[in-house]
Amino acid sequence: MKKKLFLTGPSGIGKSTIIRQALGPALAYAGGLVTRRVHDGSGKLLGYELMPAAAALSPAGYERWRFLDYSGEKPSKDNEVFRSHGVRLLQEAEYYPFVLLDEIGGFEMLIPQFRNALAELLNSELPIIGVVKGPENAGEIKRRFGLGDRFTALTDNLRSVLAKDADSILLEVKAPGDPVASRIARAWAEEYVSL
Repeated sequence: MKKKLFLTGPSGIGKSTIIRQALGPALAYAGGLVTRRVHDGSGKLLGYELMPAAAALSPAGYERWRFLDYSGEKPSKDNEVFRSHGVRLLQEAEYYPFVLLDEIGGFEMLIPQFRNALAELLNSELPIIGVVKGPENAGEIKRRFGLGDRFTALTDNLRSVLAKDADSILLEVKAPGDPVASRIARAWAEEYVSL
């Protein structure tokens, strides 16, 4: 099994769920980062937050940083979250037995400090499992925030690099609970997550 496994596919299809089910309680030992949707009491999306990867098991007690805010009249983004906290989480990942990146390939790719830290992590020998935004999701972000062609080039390049990397698998999740993706994620966890 290759050391790096990334799931991609449409938003809401269950990529993160597949990874969380495969890792189970071992999530508490993951380095890296996760993003979390934030809703109000009625289910309205308020934005997205960045958190340490171990928060995927239970977010209680972990710091969180809002990087996309949909609570106002116009959506806003905070690049500083990835420039500071995101970079730190990527750099600290080397101190953990494995890395969870859930998810990458959004507007954070426009931030040079984050891109550099991500490239260094991806070139390491650490086992990494994660979610990469598909082209449809990246296209929606581009439209919503008025991002240019450089954003498309950077996100396309990330997917291309992972698809061509000899030590990575970029696997498309085709349906909720995709049995192939679930089986591969479990096999990855059995090989690289020994606690």
